[in-house]
Amino acid sequence: MKKILSSLFLIGIVVLLGAAGLVLHTAYFRPLTLSLFYEKIFWENVLDDPETLSSLRILDSWGIHSHNSKWTDSSPEREVEIADRKKRQLAVLRSYDVAGLSEEERVYFRSLEWSLDLATKGEAFVYYDYPVNQLFGIQNQIPTFLASVHTVDNFQDAEAYIDRLKGIPAKLSQCMRGLKLRQAKGIVPPTFVLERVLYEIGNFKKSDPKENILYSNFLNKLNKISSEEGPDKKKYLTEAENEIRKNIYPAYESLEEFLRTQIKLSDKKAGVWKLPDGDEYYAHVLKYHTTTSLAPEEIHSLGLSEVGRIQTEMKEILTSLGFKRGDIPSALKELRSRPEFLFPDSDQGREMILVSYSEILTDSIRKSKELFPRWPKAKVEVRRIPAFKEAGAPGAYYEEPSLDGKRPGVFYANLRDLKEIPKFGLRTLTYHEAVPGHHLQIAWAQELTDAPRILRTTHFTAFVEGWALYAERLAKDYEFFKEDPYSDLGRLQAELFRAVRLVVDTGIHRKRWTREQAIEYMSKNTGLPPKDVTAEIERYIVYPGQACAYKIGMISFLKLREDWKNKTGERFDINAFHEFVLGKGSLPMEILEEESKRFLSSKK
Repeated sequence: MKKILSSLFLIGIVVLLGAAGLVLHTAYFRPLTLSLFYEKIFWENVLDDPETLSSLRILDSWGIHSHNSKWTDSSPEREVEIADRKKRQLAVLRSYDVAGLSEEERVYFRSLEWSLDLATKGEAFVYYDYPVNQLFGIQNQIPTFLASVHTVDNFQDAEAYIDRLKGIPAKLSQCMRGLKLRQAKGIVPPTFVLERVLYEIGNFKKSDPKENILYSNFLNKLNKISSEEGPDKKKYLTEAENEIRKNIYPAYESLEEFLRTQIKLSDKKAGVWKLPDGDEYYAHVLKYHTTTSLAPEEIHSLGLSEVGRIQTEMKEILTSLGFKRGDIPSALKELRSRPEFLFPDSDQGREMILVSYSEILTDSIRKSKELFPRWPKAKVEVRRIPAFKEAGAPGAYYEEPSLDGKRPGVFYANLRDLKEIPKFGLRTLTYHEAVPGHHLQIAWAQELTDAPRILRTTHFTAFVEGWALYAERLAKDYEFFKEDPYSDLGRLQAELFRAVRLVVDTGIHRKRWTREQAIEYMSKNTGLPPKDVTAEIERYIVYPGQACAYKIGMISFLKLREDWKNKTGERFDINAFHEFVLGKGSLPMEILEEESKRFLSSKK
């Protein structure tokens, strides 16, 4: 028996040493297999990114929490380091023999290669973005992250929150070095962007730190912790208040002072054409977001065509509702002013809107389950966009759930002006942001355990946004709207303004339209409220190319569905189609389309 136990012990030691050796080899050298390489680059990308680790909560479930005290490095040096890393990863990826890969493995390989190859080709444009902007700039992402991502379930989390408060000045300082470097390269945001940010910073710096979201949010989270054991909560609140007043406000004031200096160097030119090699940069971001090879001119023409088609459909509905004129903006403006389509312009009205969104979501989940062969475990909620950032934020956005199931997916709704939120637009927005849109697709991708982890957490814009817009149409095709012409009109208006995006995005960044020209075109062609139009146009200016992904992706999904219907005829199964397009996670649309053709050609 002693000999047996001794042998088993030795075998165990050998196995442990072998496993340790494999881990060390994978970490420091070329991994032995492609699957190990996929895992390696995932961890390479996230281990130096504490904010992503907090969002995914992949280490928290293993009892590791140290990252929750830190911020991700925002320095210009790290931006170059990331670009160099992707170049190395691409070289290693291409060193593997792909001859023996299965069809599914080949798709994963091609998708990752596509992503890394494009990133490498865009290396010259590392500093072409605007890290401080009214949409997702560092100045509003810091408080948003602490409010929505950083959990405070115990006093260890509270300590981490305080540590992150202490780290805000350093993070802003890193970003400012990047802003100065960009300025030296001739990359300065338009004047209106800087004006919006300065206004936002002014609103952020409440005279009483206790009114700041960094404090009030912390207070709300602390109140949910049991007080039976642990330190006094007042200690943490006092520390947070002092940190906001003595360090965070001065750091924001330093950023504010720099921006006031920079605004003197800015101009009103909206498009990236004004930047060095601006046309090449725009072509790059268009390919990145649409995951196609469509040229700006092709996208512009497609947009004009789609605008005309959708407007024709809208006019038919308006005529059926008794509107005699063909002026869509005037008709929609009248509908938005009707009392039966408006909520009370009060806090009570805002609560009513959130309740309405939640009711629509519950109904949509019930109806959607018949159209999909499986359902994600992650839950989804509806919340209000934090008031301090509403002015520059879009009408809504979605935040994905954590991988451990601790934090649900969230559909954030902008409630800045209730006169801009008619009841006939609620359904299609819910379908887009939650179910069967973003939440269903992203949560499904996260739970694809057979797919490489690096691709489960990768979001190709045209796939993700195209799916969400396709989801609005899916709801129409499968009668989620209950024959409600007003909600269908809201759906068409939502699709119309995505088609208009193709026109104005390429207009601004390729055809040199001014901000005012783009606002005028969108206003005349969509009938959206003035504040919404302005916020949208200003979004495209700081996020070039991204707005084109929605309609390009939607068109691709609809074409794929039509191809499947033509191939299978009466045997068409919407569940099987959805399993195919969602079953491998987010992919470049070029690759998804090729895979669909291959799959259909293999079927008799």
